[in-house]
Amino acid sequence: MTDFAAWLQGSAVGVWTRESPSIWAYPTVLMLHTVGLGVLVGANAVIDFRLLGFAPRLPIPSLAPLYRFMWGSFAINAVTGVMLFASDATTKAKQPVFYIKLTLIALALVVTAVIRRTVERGPALRDADLSAGPTRRLAALSLLLWAGAITAGRLMAYL
Repeated sequence: MTDFAAWLQGSAVGVWTRESPSIWAYPTVLMLHTVGLGVLVGANAVIDFRLLGFAPRLPIPSLAPLYRFMWGSFAINAVTGVMLFASDATTKAKQPVFYIKLTLIALALVVTAVIRRTVERGPALRDADLSAGPTRRLAALSLLLWAGAITAGRLMAYL
């Protein structure tokens, strides 16, 4: 991994992101990453909190369009995350918290996909069925995983 990290950090993307004086480099990439994260986790939280019983008059199947925003935001975060990683790859690749962050994101995406399948079956189910035990546990797990991923991401700057 060390050779790859060194190569990535020395790549045109890594150097540009890290060293360019342009506002379109690091500041914009970081801003896009932050906004993308806000949309991704915010939309996810809306669905999760509804599944946990908040806003009971809001039909759960009506939340399905939020997934387009979530996956679009995830794509933005994947691209900007690689760029931010490339700007300091040799340091970040040595941080265990980086791998914890990636693991938490992967798990959160799996849970999100499972919840989505449940929500898409929503018209065949009553809202009470969607807000039942297993779905509520998945929603709580989703919130915990995203909170953990955000925390791990922030810790990368300090560890």
